[in-house]
Amino acid sequence: MSEQDPRTVDLEVTVPGTPDQVWDAIATGPGISSWLHPTRVGEHVGGEFAFDMGGGYGEGGTVTAYDAPDRFATAATWPAGEETTTLATEWLVSTRDEGTCVVRMVMSGFGTGDDWDGEIDALREGMGLALETLRVYLAHFAGRRSATVTESARIGGSQPDVWQALLAAAGLDEARVDDHVTLRGTPELAGTVTALSPGEHLSGVVLHLDAPTPGIADLATAGGQATVHLSLFDGADGPDGPDAAAVADRERPRWRAWLEDIR
Repeated sequence: MSEQDPRTVDLEVTVPGTPDQVWDAIATGPGISSWLHPTRVGEHVGGEFAFDMGGGYGEGGTVTAYDAPDRFATAATWPAGEETTTLATEWLVSTRDEGTCVVRMVMSGFGTGDDWDGEIDALREGMGLALETLRVYLAHFAGRRSATVTESARIGGSQPDVWQALLAAAGLDEARVDDHVTLRGTPELAGTVTALSPGEHLSGVVLHLDAPTPGIADLATAGGQATVHLSLFDGADGPDGPDAAAVADRERPRWRAWLEDIR
């Protein structure tokens, strides 16, 4: 890819799956909700697009392109500091080799100034981690629907300090990609590290989980805030396997308390 326009976020990831599987994951409400955050998508041009990043569904926006399975685009309001703009996001899917696709995500329409410079960098870091979560979802859970846990707490301090505090509390100080870890001092959580990315504005770790259910975990910090997002799936070992919704209900208050204890 050529050098990126500094006023855009332009990222791509190679994922396993057919174009139809990828489309379900990036361009339908249930699909996006199963790996990113709760999302509503009107599956046609002019349809509603809205998402919930933890505080309820925001203002959202509108679907501007819906060309399955190749191109999905939205326009949504987005704030930075005291300014709000209409942010355009485009998802492009292309087949690479048998069994894999390339997903490219381009965000544009940002404002100017220091607030927007920081917002662009934070989105570039955050969406890079999100695309890794998408890759794990398509590799292991394509087409399946998750129960989710999303909890946040304001820790205070600089971004590097909050990140180090999160790693220390979880026992991930020495973790590396491909390590299988059992988090220390947290509610039950174990899995393989697939991404570990300390950033200037946003830092995060992605885990492919095997406990408390199969799933994906994203532990992140941005500014003075720490967030845990879990996508939990029903157990693959038949009717006696863990029920993801019940586990999510059980674990949600435990994660809230754990995050608050970091402070």
